[in-house]
Parts: sequence; C-alpha cells; structure tokens
Amino acid sequence: MLSTQSVQPIEKRPKGIRISPMVITKTLASIVVFLIIAYVAGMYYEHRFHPQYPTLAYQLVRTFDLNWEENVPAFFSTVILLLASLLLYAIYYLKKTHDNEKRKWGVLSFVFLFMAVDENLQIHEYMSEVVRPMLFSDFSGLLYWAWVVPYAVLVLAAVAFFMPFVLGLPTKTKVLFIFSGAMFVAGAIGMELFEGYFYVRYGYTHIYNLVLYCLEEMLEMSSVVIFIYALLDYLTLLMAHFYFGHNEHQVGMAELEHKSETSDMTVTP
Repeated sequence: MLSTQSVQPIEKRPKGIRISPMVITKTLASIVVFLIIAYVAGMYYEHRFHPQYPTLAYQLVRTFDLNWEENVPAFFSTVILLLASLLLYAIYYLKKTHDNEKRKWGVLSFVFLFMAVDENLQIHEYMSEVVRPMLFSDFSGLLYWAWVVPYAVLVLAAVAFFMPFVLGLPTKTKVLFIFSGAMFVAGAIGMELFEGYFYVRYGYTHIYNLVLYCLEEMLEMSSVVIFIYALLDYLTLLMAHFYFGHNEHQVGMAELEHKSETSDMTVTP
C-alpha cells in the first residue's frame, strides 16, 4: 500500500533588482572623467583654431564647455543632484521612526532638490546682480561673483544644523558625507572666489580661469558622485524589502552592520 505524503508547494522567491553602489559610482565617475577630457580638448581646439559661431566646431566646443549653461555638463550636474535628492528621500521614506533623524533626511532631500533647480536655472548667478551693489568692496575681485556671500552664510547655517546628525551616522557614511561636502564647498565657493579675482584682471578666457573652471566643476561633480555612493552604501544598511499584496502594502526593514565597499543593495518588489 502506497503512502501518500502532502506535497508542500515550493515558495517562489520574488525577483529583485540588484543595485551595486560601486558599479553605479564607477559609471558616474567615468562620465565625469569623460566630461573633463572633452572640456580640455575643446579648450585646446578653440585656442588653436579659433572656431567662430555658428560653425559646428564652435557648437561642439560649447556643448562640453564646463562654464557654459544648457549643455551636457550642466545637464549631468542637474541629474546627479536630482539623483542624490531621490536617494535621500528614499532613506527618509524607509526610516520607520518619525523622529528628528528621519526629518533631517527629508530636509537634506529638499536641499539637494533646490541645488538641482539652482544648477538648472542658475539662481545664484542672478543673485550676484542683486548682492554686488550692496557690497562696499569686492576685495579685488574675490567677491565679484557676489552670490558667494549669502551662500557662504547658508553653508555655515547648514553645517551647524546638520553636523550633530552627520556625527551620529555610521563611521563610513559620516566620513564620506564630510569629505564630499567639504569638496563641494571648495569647488563651488572656493574656486569661485579665485575665478572672480582673475576675471577682473584678465577676463573670461584667460588660461587661469579656464583651469579654475575645470577644477571647480571637477570638484563639484566628483563630490556629488562620492555623496551618491555614500547614500547607496548606507541603503545597504537598511536592506529594504517591499512586498505588495492585493490589498495591502507591507514594508519590512532591518538595519544591519555596515558591510564592505562592495556591498550590494537588493530591492525586491
């Protein structure tokens, strides 16, 4: 007589989207390197052959000019700032507790959203026209781009507001946040001071300013890429898993010990 045993159905593991922080970071970093090389090549070509508007060569140089608006580098800068804002919001959303730490993630998301809008619309450039007449001196051109004054005040306020929050993060995340933030400020405000100084003396196309434009954008874009890596890496701590039922949305979340640089994040719908 044959015995019958109940056959347990094999549970299907839901398919997931595997995201590697390091792969994404390397991809973004490669784009930054390409944009820097394209800018240097364009500046060399322009100073060697002097292409005139509206020739194709002139348009191509402007397409990768790091100090030009509405082109490839400007678009890329806006995109990575938006990506950082979205990742910050994802962390804000995944945090279970509604405490001060959760709110800080939300505020940071809004800050990076504003930075993306500013990068796209160049709000700070218009602010220079408003602030410059209010200054009693531009200090030999250091404050010619006068937007650095109110933005420096905002940076100091942001440091005072976020520093306790940042110091409470895991060591790796904390170090990356501080390093990328310092790098961004050095590029956005530090380089801008020297650009104003040399602009007043030598003009827009002097070699000093061309080098400074390159350094500024390299520092800004690289710092945002590092920050994005820090956010993706922090998300591996959360190990977020989403499960969607017919009538319910259940979120399971567990914070684990920090993994190595090669940690991957799996989001499982």
